[in-house]
Amino acid sequence: MTIKIAIADEHTLIRRGLHAMIMNRTTHGDDTVPGIFSISGEAAATSELLTLLARHPTDILLLGYTLTRSLNDMEGLTLVKWLGHHYPTLKIIMLSPDTNPLIIRLALEAGASAYLSQHINETILRQAIQSVISGEVFVEHSLMNTLFHKRAANEALSPRETEVLRLICKGLSLTDISRRLHLSIKTVSAHKMRAMEKLGVSNSCQLYCLLAKTRMFDIAL
Repeated sequence: MTIKIAIADEHTLIRRGLHAMIMNRTTHGDDTVPGIFSISGEAAATSELLTLLARHPTDILLLGYTLTRSLNDMEGLTLVKWLGHHYPTLKIIMLSPDTNPLIIRLALEAGASAYLSQHINETILRQAIQSVISGEVFVEHSLMNTLFHKRAANEALSPRETEVLRLICKGLSLTDISRRLHLSIKTVSAHKMRAMEKLGVSNSCQLYCLLAKTRMFDIAL
C-alpha cells in the first residue's frame, strides 16, 4: 500500500526537512509504519495546496497552521474545516509553533487528526503518521501536558477571541485582522476587549505583556 503525503507550510526549510525525514524512513525501512510513502507534492500557499489536492490524490496532509495567503484565502482552523468537508478521507497532521492548549483543542475539533510542534524529530513524526493511518488521534506528548495544565482564563476565551489575539501577536493591526477574518473593525475590537476582560488586563500594554509572559502565542518581533 502506497501512502501519499502532501506537505504544506510557508517555510521552505520546514517543507524540505519534513520531506527528508519522510523519505529517510522510506529509504531505510521501518516496520512500525505500514505501507510505502510517496510525496504527492508541496505547497507554500493556500492556493497552491488547493490546486495540489485537486490534482493529486492524497492520504495524509502535513499542514502548517498558517500558509502564505491572498486576501480571500483560508488559513488555520477555517482551512482545516473546509478540507474536512471537501476531503473527508484526508488525514490532517497540524504543525504549529503555537502551544496554546485552546488552539490545540480547537484544531482537533475542527478535524485535524494530529497536532505537532515544529520541534519534532523523526520518531515523533513516525508515531503521528502511524496513529493517523490507524484512525487514531495523536498529540505530541509535550503538548499533551499543556492540555492537562491549561490556564483557566485561557480556556474561557472563545475561538474568535483566541484567533484575534493570535493575529495581534503576529503583528497585525485591528484593520488587518478585520480584513483577514471578514469582520468589521468594531467587531474585532469587541473580541479584543472581551478577551482582555477575561484575562484580567485593562489596556493593550498589559495585554501584550501578559501574552509575552505566558507565551500563549508566538510574538512577532
